[in-house]
Amino acid sequence: MSSSLSQLIRSLALPVYIPGLLTAMSQTSVLVLLPLYVLQLGYGPSVAALMLASRGVGQLLGDVPAGMVAGRWGDRTCLILGNAGYVVGYSLITLTSDIWLLGLGGIITGMAMSFSLLGRQSYISHRAAPNQRGRVISLMAGGMRIGSLIGPAVGGLAAAQLGYQITFGAMVVLALTALLIVLFSAEKGERESSKIPHGLRAIRDVIVEHKHAFWTAGLAMIALQFMRAGRVALLPLAGNAMGLDVDEVGLVVSAAALMDSLIFMPAGIAMDRWGRKAVAAPSLLLFAIGLALLGWADTFPLLLAAALLIGTGNGLSAGVVMVLGTDFAPQHGRARFMGVWKLVSDSGQAAAPLVISGLLSFASLLLCSQLVALTGLAGFYWMKTRVTETLVKEPR
Repeated sequence: MSSSLSQLIRSLALPVYIPGLLTAMSQTSVLVLLPLYVLQLGYGPSVAALMLASRGVGQLLGDVPAGMVAGRWGDRTCLILGNAGYVVGYSLITLTSDIWLLGLGGIITGMAMSFSLLGRQSYISHRAAPNQRGRVISLMAGGMRIGSLIGPAVGGLAAAQLGYQITFGAMVVLALTALLIVLFSAEKGERESSKIPHGLRAIRDVIVEHKHAFWTAGLAMIALQFMRAGRVALLPLAGNAMGLDVDEVGLVVSAAALMDSLIFMPAGIAMDRWGRKAVAAPSLLLFAIGLALLGWADTFPLLLAAALLIGTGNGLSAGVVMVLGTDFAPQHGRARFMGVWKLVSDSGQAAAPLVISGLLSFASLLLCSQLVALTGLAGFYWMKTRVTETLVKEPR
């Protein structure tokens, strides 16, 4: 690792990596515990999946405004608003058992995720060279995956021993800690030129001007995000259908996160050495195979095997959505483009829980998992045949 890359990574530790780790611990715990909490309240699986959809809706609502905020007021402001949103959303989830307020809390945390992720992406894009992006962004994604490894296991055990409310309250503390770290460590972000428009018409212009990127890589990333959100809904529901306890479900999800944590850094090195497609295409294929296997799992070992394969595919894709978005982003209006790029890719993440919720009202878990897997296979084909490589090689 070069000294310049090492210095860059050290400078990003407090404003980017550590808050990402803390919020990932709470975010993934909520994704596992919230549907199980809704089931405990007496609602059915379709309502539980719908609760996960609330986060996706919040992300879609926050993507474009996050890009506007990062462009007008800088990435530090975007980071602060994102982490503050986590505090508000988790507080609401902690203090209520009303299904509508739980959904509102999910929407707020989804918006917070949009602001936090785009703020980190913008923060990195102003400081990392193109041939460093794969490693720097995958390290950020990897830190979030380590949080995903710790969060569900600890959260599941805490919920089983202490109850859901106390566990949700601990997530508020983690989010508040991340907010304070950002407040005291993030540098003042760069603002874009005041001549760059940020209104709705400007958003339309971004889509028209960069339609090739959205039509090719954008569609493949929609498929990837669809599977990511699908696995979040399907893994806990599959475990519950087998009669597993909440702590056992948390361990299965953490096992998948363990594979994420083992692969993310090699994935970043591969992206910077062999290209983005060399990582994105295999990840889509492995992800799809794991989800297909999940639907047929009727024992704990089979469920664990499916989770590990899903985790491998997800770990291999660590940071690829953000890296591609940063690669395609123009020099002028970068934050605005990244907001639209995130909106497009997040549409897959928002759609998956809604589709799964609708299917579960009349179809089986097996059918749902196979349809999500087919989406991944389509994304694999699209990535292999339609997407242009974006890696800029370092001059020798």
